[in-house]
Amino acid sequence: QDRLKKIKYRCQTLGIKELDVIFLKIYQKIENSEDLEIIKLLENLLDKETQYIFDLFFNEVSEEERNKFIKIIELSK
Repeated sequence: QDRLKKIKYRCQTLGIKELDVIFLKIYQKIENSEDLEIIKLLENLLDKETQYIFDLFFNEVSEEERNKFIKIIELSK
């Protein structure tokens, strides 16, 4: 639960409105989850630079990069 609280805070403080909206949706889908794989993946993504995260959702990135976080991208839909 502490990990999820940290994730929630980080999802709310990305500083770009579009990302804040996306990550609120993602967080709402995982907030009661015990899926450690998806939690670790989200933590890993949130450790990246904000520009990288923005590009992943809104710009062209390599298929390899997209595939690393495809489960998180799918949660945003």
